[in-house]
Amino acid sequence: MYHPIALSLKDAIIQAGRKAEVLSTDGTVENLQKIAKGKVDFAFVQPGAYEGLVRFEPSLLQEKSKKIDIHLLDRVSFVANLYSQPLHIVVREGSGIQSLKDLKGKRINLGGKLSGDYSMSYLLLESLKIDKNELHLNLTYSEMIEFFEKDELDAAFITVGMHASVFHDLSKLKKIRFLSIDNNEALAAMHLQLAPYKVPRGIYQFDGSPVPIRTINTVATGAHLITRADMESSVVERVTTEVLKTSFLKENKLQELFDGGKSFAKLNPFFPIHEGAKRVYEPETRSFFQPDIVEMWENLRSFIVSVCVALFFGYKWLRKRQERFKENKIDHYVRQVLEIERQQMHLEGGGSIDDLPQLQDLENKLTKLREECFSDFSGYDLQDEPGTDCFLELCASLSEKLNAKMSRFKLGGEIQRLAKAVEDRGND
Repeated sequence: MYHPIALSLKDAIIQAGRKAEVLSTDGTVENLQKIAKGKVDFAFVQPGAYEGLVRFEPSLLQEKSKKIDIHLLDRVSFVANLYSQPLHIVVREGSGIQSLKDLKGKRINLGGKLSGDYSMSYLLLESLKIDKNELHLNLTYSEMIEFFEKDELDAAFITVGMHASVFHDLSKLKKIRFLSIDNNEALAAMHLQLAPYKVPRGIYQFDGSPVPIRTINTVATGAHLITRADMESSVVERVTTEVLKTSFLKENKLQELFDGGKSFAKLNPFFPIHEGAKRVYEPETRSFFQPDIVEMWENLRSFIVSVCVALFFGYKWLRKRQERFKENKIDHYVRQVLEIERQQMHLEGGGSIDDLPQLQDLENKLTKLREECFSDFSGYDLQDEPGTDCFLELCASLSEKLNAKMSRFKLGGEIQRLAKAVEDRGND
């Protein structure tokens, strides 16, 4: 039943002005995988089928093409429950099967591997304490009908919607009947995805001999429409609205959804309900702003915050780099002061007034060096950087030395000049 509904959805999406195409898959597991990996936008699944395979036959999911990372399931969202898929236990007349306990040792079709039928069949076998064996087959529906016709099959477990054509094809054989599950409520209570269910008498063949001949007590799971968690809310809202339209329900014979409306559509979600679907089911939760716009602004806000954080740390890095550069500059200035100190030491002792120009030149260099340092460092940096204290102390000490030496040389020069004047006067 998935394919006709998928075609109806495709037409609705195209009418809404968007492109759409229907892809054929092997069933629930592949559909779930494609949604989880973001390869399709919408898909149909039987809730609990994948989890059942993980539990009962995990070896089927070991291939890379079939394996689903459990963390990827967080990317799946629920859209709508479309119809119920009751479990049918079909038995052939003459097979000797009168009740569920007679299924042991019989040839039973469990359904195609990786299908919802297969997972549900395993669950039923477990509840009946029947081990899977070589008598259990994995036939397609067409093969199953052929095997029933040839009396090569005793029973089959089928979990699909009641409007599936396979039941009408089986009814035409005139040799099958359906078993009830007497403890269906207990079975449903043990499994989250199941609910007690009744298949009405005569639904598969109304005239003549009705099929089934009496109401069947069984269990049913849902047929869920799912989507990607990151799918645009506006698109999901439009699809959900389309699914609930009377024309869509009539076209696809979705009687339960027609009767139950929104309550049935959001029944037992196996994944979180998508925000777009929630806006249809609970319009009172709709915000003033479109969720897509809010999401866009949230993304923009996150981007701006990220940029601001990056700029902040970039600024701190640049400041540290500049500080390291300034530390190196302090070393440079200190070395320059020490070089002036070394030059003035050569003028110690026997210096004369003739050395005054050199001393004055060194004093000028020292003054210029201080000015350069003040221009490179702010007053705050000079106060905060210990290296600048050393530089300034060296400058002050050296300046005192130079001034003292210049005063001494000037005084020595005056004494020499007076001595020479006295000597010249004595000669006269």
